[in-house]
Amino acid sequence: MLPIDADPILFEAQQLTTQARRVREALRSHPNPELQQEFRELQNRREELWSDPAHRETLNQALTERAGVLRVVAQARREADENAGRIAAADSIVARAIADRRSLTSGETKKIQQLRSSGSDHSAWKAEITSARIRDGVLTALGSVRLRDASAQLRSGLLMTEQMSNIIAEAVPALLRGEPLLLVGETGGAKTALAEHMCRRVVEDPSAEPELISGYGDITSAQLIGSHELRAEGGATVSVFVPGPLLRAMAEGRPVILDEVNAMPPEFLKRLNRILQLRPGDTLNVQEDAGRPVLIARGFAILATANEQTPHRYRGLDRLSAELVNRFGANSYRVHYPDTGRDYTEFPVENALLAAAAIVDRRGELPPGITVSELQRVSRAAFISQQVFAGAHGEGFDSFVSTEREIDGRPGLEESVLAPRTLVAILQKVAGSAGTVSLERALTRFVEGVMHREDRRVLALILEGQGFRLH
Repeated sequence: MLPIDADPILFEAQQLTTQARRVREALRSHPNPELQQEFRELQNRREELWSDPAHRETLNQALTERAGVLRVVAQARREADENAGRIAAADSIVARAIADRRSLTSGETKKIQQLRSSGSDHSAWKAEITSARIRDGVLTALGSVRLRDASAQLRSGLLMTEQMSNIIAEAVPALLRGEPLLLVGETGGAKTALAEHMCRRVVEDPSAEPELISGYGDITSAQLIGSHELRAEGGATVSVFVPGPLLRAMAEGRPVILDEVNAMPPEFLKRLNRILQLRPGDTLNVQEDAGRPVLIARGFAILATANEQTPHRYRGLDRLSAELVNRFGANSYRVHYPDTGRDYTEFPVENALLAAAAIVDRRGELPPGITVSELQRVSRAAFISQQVFAGAHGEGFDSFVSTEREIDGRPGLEESVLAPRTLVAILQKVAGSAGTVSLERALTRFVEGVMHREDRRVLALILEGQGFRLH
């Protein structure tokens, strides 16, 4: 991207480049004479700009500046990658010691200190910024790089916000020891995605997928532990015990994710109290299989998720017993919505990053159908709805909560929220519609689908407060 500033020639050149790239992509999928003609017209106009001596000088100067900006950005990225590599090397030394159930040696401790201290100053690239124009260009390019990185993270399953990074850094060592982990939070806050990400960090074999067990539905304890099945063998019918996902994970050394554990049957939760005390190397005697012992392999760990217990919300969920929660010890983490702790009047940086990462292309650019202003406003609306849903009081909270609800101590939204997961789905619907669905239309559909009448009113109030006209 050229540093266009307010120069109309640079602006037009940038627009021509962008449009030509989009037409090229369309031609690769569906070549036809109309697209070919459009591409030729764009190329002709670009050649006209370059053929004018005055324009050529302006464009050449812009390209030279752009090359300088890219050199600085490349150096910044290289330094950041090198520092990340040193931190990862230090973390791997710690992880190896944890997996071996031993303390660090003095040599390992010294090596870790060297790796982490050598990466404390990785900003030599800043010395290459010699003008305000280069500074602005570098900041813009680094922003695009950050968006591309965030988009890649989101495609892999989890946006690495500060909260997520902190939980992972603290929780993974415990998981490597086979200790259980509990993630508690509101709906759509990426608890399951966080659990899946940590499972990939724990298993040594990349192909060893975790067992994911959803608590919803009519799942029974036998489906989790295992059950007997009748099979034909040698002309006779015999009863054979078939291990369930929990026993399979124990035997094979894979993590288990108990998703929405507080929706699981009470009889299984009672068994879970004992199971949560087991560690790799221990043995479980399976009652359903005549007490047959199962040796728990290294790599097994239990990660459980649970929704917040809020009155009038999450029907069908039982409150987890204090005895069960205590089994997780110090490994219970509350997963908050993005930007939690910010005032209602502050800009929601994490929601905005999530929104942009959901729809930018591999160049870090927004699709044509969504403007920066729309992205900022929908990020603010999502943030406000999340805080109102979670009952986070602060300046502006009473604008969205009825007096009756405030007196009763109830949150401003009963059942529905523009959660991070919902925000991503709405934006991707708009971006994937080739311009046929506007953001306002998608938000209208979302609000119309809310079953709770008061929630519809509050969500409409929040969105209209950010300038969206629902229709």
